This record gives sequence, C-alpha cells and structure tokens, in this order.
Amino acid sequence: MFLLLLFFYCTFFLTLDSTHAGKCRQIDFTKLPACANVGYKSTANFSQIGEQSYQDYVSSKVIYFSDRFNSCSPYSRMFVCSRYLPKCSKEVEGPILPCREVCDQFLDDCHKELKDSGLYRRYVAYCRLLSSKREATMQCLKPSGFVPRPNKKEPLLPSCETASRPACLKDNVSGLRNNTRHRLQSFLSNLDPVLNSSCSVKLRRLACFIETAPCVTNDGSTLHACPSMCQEVRRDCEEEFKKYNIDFPQCIPYHPEIPAGDGLCKLSRWPVPWPNTTGTQVLETTPRIFRTNPAVISKVDEGFDIDSNMESKTGTTDQSKPSSDKELKKKPLSSLVLAVAVVGFLMVFSFLTFMLHLFLKKLKKNARARKRGSGKYVKDANISSNGKAVTVGEEKNAGFEEEIHKTGTALY
Repeated sequence: MFLLLLFFYCTFFLTLDSTHAGKCRQIDFTKLPACANVGYKSTANFSQIGEQSYQDYVSSKVIYFSDRFNSCSPYSRMFVCSRYLPKCSKEVEGPILPCREVCDQFLDDCHKELKDSGLYRRYVAYCRLLSSKREATMQCLKPSGFVPRPNKKEPLLPSCETASRPACLKDNVSGLRNNTRHRLQSFLSNLDPVLNSSCSVKLRRLACFIETAPCVTNDGSTLHACPSMCQEVRRDCEEEFKKYNIDFPQCIPYHPEIPAGDGLCKLSRWPVPWPNTTGTQVLETTPRIFRTNPAVISKVDEGFDIDSNMESKTGTTDQSKPSSDKELKKKPLSSLVLAVAVVGFLMVFSFLTFMLHLFLKKLKKNARARKRGSGKYVKDANISSNGKAVTVGEEKNAGFEEEIHKTGTALY
C-alpha cells in the first residue's frame, strides 16, 4: 500500500512538471548547423508533419535561406532560425521572437537579396507582427551588442483589392509591379506541365498568391495564402510535381487559420505550428497579446536582460521600469508551491495510511489469538467447566505453560 502511494505521488509530481518541460525541445544542430550560434538552443516540441519531424521538414529551408542571406546581414541566421524555429522557454507561453528593430535592420541589410528571392514583402509582413521595445508590450530577442539604427519609414505592402486579388482571381497582372509580374509569370511558366494536368483547380490561384502575397486590405489586415489550401494542392498534385521534377514551396501548417476568402487568410500570428500546451485558445503572437513590459533577451546569457541603455542609444527613454521578470516568475513559482504542497500532503497521507495499516493488522492478529478455541493458548478440552479459566500444572494442560507464561491461571 505504501509503495503504491509512493509510486502515485512520484508519477503525479513528474506529470505536473512535464506540462512545461515537455513543450520545448533542443534544436538538432547536426541537421541545423546554421542555428548553432544564434543565441538560443531550444525551440518548441512541434508535432510531426506527415512522417517527418518538424525540424527535418524545415531544415532544407533554414539551411538554404541562412546561406543565401548570410553575407548581407550579421543577424540573418538568427532571424531565419527564428522564422522557422523560434526560441522556446518554459516560462513563456508563446514563442520568443526577434525584436522589431532586429527585423527592420535585417530587411534594410538584405533588401536586395530578399527582393531577388521574392521574399521581401513576406518578411515585411513578418516584421509587422513583431513588437518594438518602445511599444512596451512584449518580450523579444535581440543579438548581443545589437544597436538599432535611426527609425526609417515602414515599408509598404501592396493592396489586396487593387493588385493581388485582381491578378490571381481575374488573371489581371497589370496592377502588379514589374518585378513581381515577371516573377509570377516565370513561376506559372515553370508550373505549366502540372497546370495542364488539372490535378487541382486551385493550383494557379495558390501560385499567384504565393508570389504576390502578403497584401493588405482596406482595414489594414495582412493577408497571405492559407496553409490549408497549400497542403490541399500539394496533396492533389504531389505525383505531378515529382513527375516533372518541380520544386513547389513547402506548406507549414498552423492553427487556427482566419479565412478571408478566395484562399487567403489573415496573417495575425507568427506562421509556425506552435503547440498549445495550456489547453486554452492558441495565443496570437501580435504586439497586442502581451500586456507586460518587454524583456529583451540577450544572446550572451539567454536570460531576461532588461536593457535599460537601449533607449538612450536611440535618443529616447522608458517611462516606467520594466517588471516582466516578476510577471514571468509568477507562474513557475505558483506551480512550485503547488507541487510542494501536493508532495507534502501525499507524504503525510501515505505515512498515516501505513501506520493505520499496521495498527489494523496487529488488532486483527490479537483478535484471532483471543478467539475461543485458539490453539495458541489452550484447547477447548483444557478449559475449566465454568468456561473462564484453566489451571497450569495439570497433566492435560502440558505443553501450554510457555504460552501463558506460567502465571498460574490463564484468563479466556
């Protein structure tokens, strides 16, 4: 009984902690060497995509883009790794993403390479999701020694209504910029064999949105091709892609999607399938979600480094002292107190149960020993006529002197 309760308590305690410990996983640097020195070692414990682990699934993209942009910015590897494998910490519910200033500087450093790859507007959209330290709304990650440059005008995204939607839904590319139009036409030309196979009626629309999205609506929302439509097209046309040796962009799923019609979804959170370990609604990693002051994560110690000097370097000052460390410690501290209380209760309960078990066992043993006719003391034949006592020394009672300690009379 005691061992069973001890096992139960150990299992409960380990399960209590696994909710936080199990949500993060170390990055496999043998497959992702580009992420080995970016300031963090753990990302989320993502679910598999098909038969592949998530890290295997995105490794080719991480390696390709980190090499592609490595020469244009010292922050390219950190940003590419954060794009696909954001930092995970058991003290924080969502991903720890780069600071807005880091993203803006990466865009500024690598704008030519990003435009040549057709990714500039996509990364502009990602930057729109990130918080700035001056906004004082959420924690973020910055490289060691990072000094932001003076503010520049925010890059603009194309209008969905006047450019992307007409181009993709009505095959009207006149509203697109020249480089976007040429890139789209080249992409569609490469897809001709698959398009002619009619494996999916959505392939042409998806290809168009991939090259022209993200875009913004009249209300300021950022739209991009829905991952679910991408997965559907890849599934329906997978054999055709292999047959004609066509490299089609990967589809990285995430939930929940926010459909905006025509195969477009609102880009309201970082586009990775971040696991929901709380059992509650998935957090959107937009600046509006976190209401605490920002904890800027330093590359040196991977701890929460409240950088009080950062604003003085840019000519601004904070109005209030950040207090996110205390905020972030509340949850693990309360979990620890609960765990200690549960362990203490189970230990006391186990001890009392064990002592009660011993007491009942002894009581039962004594009851059996005193039962009339028990052979430990006397037999029925040796009991006196009144049924209450037997005298020691008589021949018929030989052999029972030890049990009744030769006291002269044994009470029944």
